[in-house]
Amino acid sequence: MRLDSPPKGAVLMLGLGILSLIAALVFLVARSAVISNEKAKAMGLADAAAKSVATWYAQILNYDAYSNRAIAANEIMIAQSVTLASWTQYAQTLAQNIGTVAAVIPAAQAVASWINESVTVSYQMAKAGASIETPMRSGYAQMLHSSQKLMHAAATPFAAQAMVNEVVWSGDSRFFGQLIPSSPLSAFSSFSAARSGAERAPLANLVQQSQDDFSRSRGFDQRLYLMPSVGCIPTSLDSAFSKLIRRGGTWLSADFSSWESADTLSIHSWRRRSWLNWRCSGLREAIPLAWGAADAQASSHVQISRDGAGLGSNPSAFSLAGSQAIGLAGYQGLSGYRELAVSADAARQSASVRIPVVVRLPLSKAQKITAGQTVMADSASKQPDKLWALSVAELFFLRPADTLSNPATREFANLFSPFWASRLVAPSTADQSIAMLLSQGTNP
Repeated sequence: MRLDSPPKGAVLMLGLGILSLIAALVFLVARSAVISNEKAKAMGLADAAAKSVATWYAQILNYDAYSNRAIAANEIMIAQSVTLASWTQYAQTLAQNIGTVAAVIPAAQAVASWINESVTVSYQMAKAGASIETPMRSGYAQMLHSSQKLMHAAATPFAAQAMVNEVVWSGDSRFFGQLIPSSPLSAFSSFSAARSGAERAPLANLVQQSQDDFSRSRGFDQRLYLMPSVGCIPTSLDSAFSKLIRRGGTWLSADFSSWESADTLSIHSWRRRSWLNWRCSGLREAIPLAWGAADAQASSHVQISRDGAGLGSNPSAFSLAGSQAIGLAGYQGLSGYRELAVSADAARQSASVRIPVVVRLPLSKAQKITAGQTVMADSASKQPDKLWALSVAELFFLRPADTLSNPATREFANLFSPFWASRLVAPSTADQSIAMLLSQGTNP
């Protein structure tokens, strides 16, 4: 064999083999890049869909919180209107009684007449204002509760699935998003409930505790040093003089159907214990000086159903107030409201709703690499779903930092504080198992 013989093509074959290997590697890398891109897109769409549904739910609960606060605020304002009507009637009767006494004193007649006229004008204005404000505020509170019902009626699993579809298809119409049943699909529907009837007691307590001190209870006892006790023998400084006793307050009726308010003022004198024992032993109402009452309810029928502020101390004045009470028609009763279905602190501390979403892409719709361009695979190819992504969002109550340190003021999840938010959380094993099963189903 000669050393200077020409090459026989071995190098060319080796070069072609290397080029083929490089081409195959480039194809595999490009295909992996496309699959990775599809996977990242699926994950982003799943995150967006789950977070969107959780955020929607959070906004609904925050609306519940704001509207519950507005309902309570309107009930408090109605209580204040009833208080004002009762108080001004009380002031009017006091001015009239003072005017009757002043009529025998010529020098005081002009002043008493001016006071009486001023108080009467104030009374008429307060009565007219309360008559207008009461039905308007009551109707507004009822409308707020109705709007809560409408908001929750719209938040069905079908609406949540529609939102998932909209978010996914807006991003890429090739993908298919689905809520998965690893968490109850109706969990949000049963997460809160409308409170009505006797279930309104927590709202009634909140409203009455939120009343200002004057509206809630207004009373005092005062010794009348110019009226010493007669007809009995005093045994203490307190029993040596008559007393001026005032009682008043505003409260809800026992069935939450009306706001009631009453004010009384009477002079009380001491009485002897018995015919044989002349020591002063007990007070009794001697002279009712002033009274006033108001009742806000659906009809114009006026009835003070109970004594909510110790008005029994002035029985005669209370009876007069009830018989002359102002009727404020148009009040529709304490409004219903929305609250969490759970009430125990342990349950409210961790109250949340999980929203798991799986996004799938059939291989028949996945992008495919060819020489020099990206095309769609044959749509007629029927292959099981292989590419999928799972995301889980959570609706939760974001407690303010200043309520966590002090157990006495710690705030757990509720529908009066608008601190509901959403976040992405790690999927559970059940989420992953169900998502994997769904991904092997028939292509949509």
